[in-house]
Amino acid sequence: MNTATHSSGTTPIYEELVEEHGDVVAATREAAEHSQLKASQALDWSDLRRRHHQ
Repeated sequence: MNTATHSSGTTPIYEELVEEHGDVVAATREAAEHSQLKASQALDWSDLRRRHHQ
């Protein structure tokens, strides 16, 4: 078993998978950030409170 690490910090198999399938980790992170933003906007009631008090 070879325990040497690849000099770039990533493994060759990971680089091959990214080439074949795209960077799924980055795409997942982007989707999660988008979901968090949308949820934050959906749960922001501050504008509704301002309209109620006017």
